[in-house]
Amino acid sequence: MERSRVARRQDSTTNKRKKTGKQPKTKSKKPMWKRIFLLGFMLFIAAVIAFGAYTVYAIATAPELDEEKLVDTYPIQLISAEGEPLEGAGQIREYVSIDDISEVMQQAVVSIEDRRFYEHNGIDLRRIGGAVVANLTDGFGAEGGSTITQQLVKQSFLSTDKKLKRKLQEQWLALKLEREYTKEQILEMYLNKNYYGSGGYGVQTASKRYFNKPVSEVNYQEAAILAGLPQRPSAYDPINGDQELTRYRQEQVLSAMKRDGHISEEQYNEALDVAIADVISPGEETEEEAFTRAIYSRVQAELEEDYGLEQSDIYGTGLKVYTSINKELHTKFNSDIKSDNVNIPGGSFPADELRMGATVLNTKTGEIVAIIDSQQAKQGDKSYRDYSNEKRQIGSTAKPIFDYGPGIENGQWSTGKILLDAPLEGSYKPNNYYQEYRGQNTMRYFLTISGNTPAVRAFQEVRDEFGQGAIESFAKNLGVEPMYAGEEVLEANALGAAEASTTQMAAAYAAFGTNGMYTKPHLIQKIEFNDGSSINSPIKAKQAMEDYTAYMLTDMLRDVVSGANGTYEPGAFPWDVAGKTGTTNDEQDKWFTGYTTDYSISVWTGKVSGASETANKPNYAQYYFEYMMQQVTNATGQPDRFQRPDSVLSLGNELYVKGTKPKDLQPEKLVAPTGASVNYDEEAQTGSVSWSYDFDGAQADGYTDVTFTVTQKSADGSEQVVGTTGETSVNIANLAEGDTTFTIVANATNPLTGEQQSAPAQASYSIEPKEEPKEEEENPSDEENSEDEPSDENNGNGNENGNGNGDGNGEDTTSEQTPDEPATDEGSGEGTDEPTDGDDSGTPLEGQSNGESSDTNRGNGNSNNGNN
Repeated sequence: MERSRVARRQDSTTNKRKKTGKQPKTKSKKPMWKRIFLLGFMLFIAAVIAFGAYTVYAIATAPELDEEKLVDTYPIQLISAEGEPLEGAGQIREYVSIDDISEVMQQAVVSIEDRRFYEHNGIDLRRIGGAVVANLTDGFGAEGGSTITQQLVKQSFLSTDKKLKRKLQEQWLALKLEREYTKEQILEMYLNKNYYGSGGYGVQTASKRYFNKPVSEVNYQEAAILAGLPQRPSAYDPINGDQELTRYRQEQVLSAMKRDGHISEEQYNEALDVAIADVISPGEETEEEAFTRAIYSRVQAELEEDYGLEQSDIYGTGLKVYTSINKELHTKFNSDIKSDNVNIPGGSFPADELRMGATVLNTKTGEIVAIIDSQQAKQGDKSYRDYSNEKRQIGSTAKPIFDYGPGIENGQWSTGKILLDAPLEGSYKPNNYYQEYRGQNTMRYFLTISGNTPAVRAFQEVRDEFGQGAIESFAKNLGVEPMYAGEEVLEANALGAAEASTTQMAAAYAAFGTNGMYTKPHLIQKIEFNDGSSINSPIKAKQAMEDYTAYMLTDMLRDVVSGANGTYEPGAFPWDVAGKTGTTNDEQDKWFTGYTTDYSISVWTGKVSGASETANKPNYAQYYFEYMMQQVTNATGQPDRFQRPDSVLSLGNELYVKGTKPKDLQPEKLVAPTGASVNYDEEAQTGSVSWSYDFDGAQADGYTDVTFTVTQKSADGSEQVVGTTGETSVNIANLAEGDTTFTIVANATNPLTGEQQSAPAQASYSIEPKEEPKEEEENPSDEENSEDEPSDENNGNGNENGNGNGDGNGEDTTSEQTPDEPATDEGSGEGTDEPTDGDDSGTPLEGQSNGESSDTNRGNGNSNNGNN
């Protein structure tokens, strides 16, 4: 039965209600960007709150303003190795009132440092914004945002760290300072607190130092120099620094002054037309200041380069610098040398024609003990030259660095490696300082006498076999930069075209004395901040070469100082010293760099413009070295000997690398005599044995002191030495009957293997024995038959000796036995060849028997054409 319409409607309504009741409510979701924005906003609010809290903390812990600290300076303090202050180092200041500072000086400082100084309240928001943009576009540190007020606060109260707390305190105290002091008072304190170079604090001290006048009298050209100095005092220093950098900074200040309307365009141009040297007129320094300023300048450079400190961290913060300077020795060396209290040729140093510089450093640590120069600043001096730190061509002191060192390091050469002294081929053809060539000899010999052509050949051999990088890396590992033509290392580096300072050379040679460990030369042992924290020197030793290279160079350089052929003039020391001489073109520069296990010392002397040709002829550098080495050894005790490492073996007089058998340890066999013959007069019973000999060949193979031993062997088997001679013949007498054989051997010395003997040459001579006449017996029967019997005396050939010639002469037979030598024309046995006598130059090798010494050939060459 069909359901009623009402019933169906009720069912439908019930179903709809049930379905609606079970359905969950739909929620709308927020977009992702809104969530990120909300999270970021919350983090921002949290950061603002945290920053605000940290700012409150920084302000609450900021130091109080202290007028005494605002006025006082806190100069850098230099301490000697003995813990004593180095007087005259950065402790000079004369306070001056703002009323006595010229207006143009004030304008120059405000223009370059803080152009809105008179407008802001201690913080320049526009300057900060500009600094932020500059740091983002040009790199961090491109521009600072500190005002003059902030700089004064930082120098007076705060540490040098870069933390946010210090920056907040700096800004807070700057605001506070501006409320308590006038702009004039702030500027006065600022100008009296800054460091201006040359050991002087305050603008008045700087004005008198550089211009010899009070700051009230400086003009805009001078003011521009002074205003630019605090940014980089050591670099912009117009006397001790680089005057090109001084001009660059002066131009920046003048440009700012012109921008702000303090000078005109015409004044700007006029100022730039005057050289820096013509603007300055320095005041005279005391002796103590003169002795210390070079130390101070180097300390500044080390603090920036090695410790990473900025100028604002160094000056006016009370920084203590503990140095390696031995105050007593440093002062004595400078005083004695400047006052000619040193035993040198001629008794006094020609200061009007020459300059001198030297560095003494600790061989083991690389720490500088003393730095010396020959000059003392006087009134009106336009520039200061720290000659110990200036780079000059290094002459033959380059040979261990560019020639022989790379050869040993890369080729494992022995000290007995054979090299050739002969004219060079190619575009680079320097001569020797001695006017001849000496053929072949060992590397030791040529380094000792400072031969040039063998050194160039060593350079070329290393370059051709191992590449120029082998030479570059060896030199650079020792802190010496080669000279280049484009990308090519010049061959002239072999003889000293490269430039270095005495400090660099002392450090390079010190590595030879420490088994190849190189330490960058430095003055600072430790720095200490005013809060008591400290930093030790970051300088560490590094392995620059193999220990065998260092020792083998040292052993050869010993011979330079104490060997019979060495070029060191003053004479040997009673302790172990090694070193090398050096001279450049026309004796423009002369060097001696030497070392012990304790100290390494490098000395340079050089001509000034207009000096006479002979001004630098005396070996002043060598005698200054002798004086300083004597003094440091007397003060600290005799050094230990250099110790041969296990990697080096000794064979004869030479050294070689263990585990190698270099070809140069196997010299050619000593050439044998040839053309031996005997000339003998039997009636007189005298004669001679003669032979020929290739002296040139023996010399080319490295042999010296050639002699000959002649042995006689008679027919009865007996032997005797006829004689030993340096000639090519020997007298003989009273030969016995029968065959007599003469044996000739050459004897010579080879520096690689010591005494050597050649193969023998032989010649024989024979004397036939004479028969005695038979004794007749008396026989009557014979007498009776004599008329009937023919006589036996007349039969045969009528000759008693039976040789058929009846002349009584023996047979002259000549023979040679040279099993290792091929037959030559010289071996004809005629004895007519003339003996040769060495090379055409007539110059003996070391130890030849003519008694000449290579010492007599000592002279001066040049960095490009020959030096010693």
